[in-house]
Amino acid sequence: MAHDVVVLGATIAGLTLARRLARRGFDVVVIDPNVEGRSAAVGHGVAAIGHASTVATMDHAYGPGVVQEHLVRNLAGMAAIRKLHPEATEVPLYDSSLPGGSSRETREVARRFQEAGGVAEVVNGPDGALVRTTALVLDPVAYAATLRAAAVKAGAQVVHGTTVTHLTRNEGATRIYFRSNLAWAREPGMISGHAVVDTLGVSPWGRAARIGPAQWVPVINCRVPDPVADVTLRDSATAWMVRPTSDDGILVLGRKTTLSGIDGAVDELSAWVLDEFGATDIVPGRLAIDPSDHGRPVVGASAIPGGFYARGNGRGELMNGTASAHYLAGLIADPRSSGTALPPTSQLRAFGMRRLRRR
Repeated sequence: MAHDVVVLGATIAGLTLARRLARRGFDVVVIDPNVEGRSAAVGHGVAAIGHASTVATMDHAYGPGVVQEHLVRNLAGMAAIRKLHPEATEVPLYDSSLPGGSSRETREVARRFQEAGGVAEVVNGPDGALVRTTALVLDPVAYAATLRAAAVKAGAQVVHGTTVTHLTRNEGATRIYFRSNLAWAREPGMISGHAVVDTLGVSPWGRAARIGPAQWVPVINCRVPDPVADVTLRDSATAWMVRPTSDDGILVLGRKTTLSGIDGAVDELSAWVLDEFGATDIVPGRLAIDPSDHGRPVVGASAIPGGFYARGNGRGELMNGTASAHYLAGLIADPRSSGTALPPTSQLRAFGMRRLRRR
């Protein structure tokens, strides 16, 4: 018998979706090639209603309707994170990522935040106007463990160390062939699902949804003489985000670059934190991310029946990954909102499971 949903990747998007669908009574299996926690513990661990520069770009490219959808999803994601992971810290976010600090454009972005139900105000800073909102800050590793445990508790099966080899379509269900990563495991396995959600880009529709090669972001962990108590987004040629960490240090992310440019970007960011903060115990790193389309996580239904994807930054990053999963849960599970929802047999079985749990 085919499972209702098979999720490729125990990412933030994959585990959030698995938890939401399993809680609604659906039979969900998650397959991930990595060890537990690795796929979900990706990113900077910050969630917010939105980023000013992203919102302004989206507004120009797609219009206010798409911006509204983006912000509402992020707010829903933040509410879910608060409920699931009380350890998340709520701190002010000072967003000066708009180039030039235009007062007019900053007020417009703040208005978009407010229209979506968020709290935002315009503050005049030394380099121009900026938007003050609220951010959730958490340890990605700890949240990955919380999220996986919650998905399993809801009834989802999560299997690690398993690599998908290929997929085939067969009479209303997709067959997923896989191999264990153990060196002595030679026999391939197979499961099938009425819907397959690809958060890793290994399926035909996941590869088709990929809009470009991976980008790289320089990352610095360090300690600073004066503790930082808020998140800042900057219009800087070197640094983009500065956020506090639980050990009284800071995490700094630089600008996106290519694989060939990442080593130079890491060196430049290391020099920047030393000059800007007098940082010590500098630990450099790098983060590979998928490109997104003007800030929109690439997520949706494919032309292949039963295929869904979550690409772009939605693969593992906390903010967009959570928002992607909320969108896909409605797309897959609610027949009123989509012609691509799960078949009636899955809907009826899930309804029966919900009634049984209530009893």
